[in-house]
Amino acid sequence: MAHTTQAAHGHMQDYEGHVQAVEADLEYWRTKRLEPRVIQLHRRGVVTLYDLLRAAAHGPASAATGEATHKATHEIESRIRALEDGLDEYIRGIALASIDSPDHPFVIEDTRKERGDYDDFFRIAKPPHDGTLGERIARLEHDLREYQRLLQVLMRALRDKGVLTKEQLEHQRAFLAGRGAWNGARIVARAWVDPVFKQALLTRGREAVRELNIPPGRLGKLGVAENTATLHNVVVCTLCSCYPHDLLGDPPWWYRDDSYKQCIVQDPRGTLALRFSLRLPDGVEVRVHDSTSDVRWMVLPRRPAGTDGWTEEELARLVTIDSLVGSAEALTPAALAHNER
Repeated sequence: MAHTTQAAHGHMQDYEGHVQAVEADLEYWRTKRLEPRVIQLHRRGVVTLYDLLRAAAHGPASAATGEATHKATHEIESRIRALEDGLDEYIRGIALASIDSPDHPFVIEDTRKERGDYDDFFRIAKPPHDGTLGERIARLEHDLREYQRLLQVLMRALRDKGVLTKEQLEHQRAFLAGRGAWNGARIVARAWVDPVFKQALLTRGREAVRELNIPPGRLGKLGVAENTATLHNVVVCTLCSCYPHDLLGDPPWWYRDDSYKQCIVQDPRGTLALRFSLRLPDGVEVRVHDSTSDVRWMVLPRRPAGTDGWTEEELARLVTIDSLVGSAEALTPAALAHNER
């Protein structure tokens, strides 16, 4: 049995979906990550509001981020893509600003209290998202510039006060830049050990991965297809190579190959067996998901047997790029041990 989920390709179709996603993510990262961090630093006297004022007086802490957001263009898709790129830069910047200094460690519970997870009184208000699509895009462009400016000032103040050093920041930038494929493995490993996260991932993929501090990239919606004992999922992009690159890293080289696309749609079971040596029982349905610019898919592979008691980091090592698109299962413990010899 085979079932293919088809959808429109090419350029972005669902402008509303992309704009809603940016609106939700931008306010989440502002109200749950950046501004609670600023307040927390002020309360402890690490970086006060007056330190921020002094930093702001010196101008931008660095070259303006999100330059694509400022480009003069009236083309809706280009403006939305620029917003998505700017949002990613903003999220990565917050990750840098959130590095704990050895002299000023922060406990996660304190952060949760500060952002109002346990008491609504402390929650930071979010603005309404109303108006026409064009008005909302313009508001997002304005808000993102302001939010980035606060982030730049905070980074300048952190360096001026000696809370963070240039070496620490460069090390963290390099670390974050290489997280692509590992991010996909982290998502899967968390789903294997956390049923609540797994349910959120399957129903609200993009929102769920915020918990892991992973920038969404140019992603409208993230579709997550779970493999089970009776269902195996495969991902393809029949007309181009749509894939959540920013979220999961680069796909396998053959993912862009036209022969793979044609074969996996026409005969998914046979293609998995012949090209990838993945032979599935006859009773297992094979379902093919066609990624688009608006909805990009990943596979949630089954957790291998013999991994009870494994940590998330240990489990993540079992997740391969191929298993994220369904051309392979996750590694077994024996296969992992063999690969690491």
